[in-house]
Amino acid sequence: MGRYFSWYTESSFTLFSYSHLMALFIIGSCLIGMFLSRKTLRNKLPNLVIRLMIAFLLLLSEISFHAWFAYYKKWSITTTLPLQLSSLSLFLAIALVLTKSKTLLPITYFAGSASALLAMITPDLGPYDFPHFRFFHFFIAHGGIVLATWFMITVEKIHPSYRSLWMSFAGLNLYVLLLFPLNLTLGSNYMFLMKEPASQTLISYLGPWPFYLLSLEVMTILVFHILYLPFPILLKHFHHSPPFKNREIRKRTL
Repeated sequence: MGRYFSWYTESSFTLFSYSHLMALFIIGSCLIGMFLSRKTLRNKLPNLVIRLMIAFLLLLSEISFHAWFAYYKKWSITTTLPLQLSSLSLFLAIALVLTKSKTLLPITYFAGSASALLAMITPDLGPYDFPHFRFFHFFIAHGGIVLATWFMITVEKIHPSYRSLWMSFAGLNLYVLLLFPLNLTLGSNYMFLMKEPASQTLISYLGPWPFYLLSLEVMTILVFHILYLPFPILLKHFHHSPPFKNREIRKRTL
């Protein structure tokens, strides 16, 4: 069991290795399967089961993460508080699937899905490769966030508006502004606002600190727009549908 849960390992995570690509493939397959099964998942029982399953896996991943740090006496307010965007998005995703909140969808979709997708493409996993616990935790937590928002969009048919894109961007920046003084107070580096991550991630290609913060702003706007791109096409399709369908899509658009 040591090799699966140990703090120190002799291995190291390799970007786009077989295990990395397989994890992305499995998550992608779940997204496709959810889309193909969307009509079945609108029925009461399977709808409830899938939502509870997503919420349970996300909560279990977060609890086990903190338990693992605590077990090795590595838990610290400077590194382990749930203040990273991924942790914030995880809790929002849990609330989203449990409540089906239209208000939570935009910020969870734009900020949560964007950060989760980028994180999964360039994971910051250091020495923890498959089959280590941290490998599974990372992809379950980030993949679960994407699955939660995808469920609400494809199954519940709740869609973000262009206005909510900018509201999500403003909310994310407000969170960053609040996090800056906290990082200074604690001597922490939550959301990598104070320095670059130790291992190679997407940030490594965006320039030195603090310039990569500006690059991240531009990239965030770009990714948000890419994530929003399917919805005008969807709305245009419904615009040519019978009136009651058009009213329905407008009602469910945030």
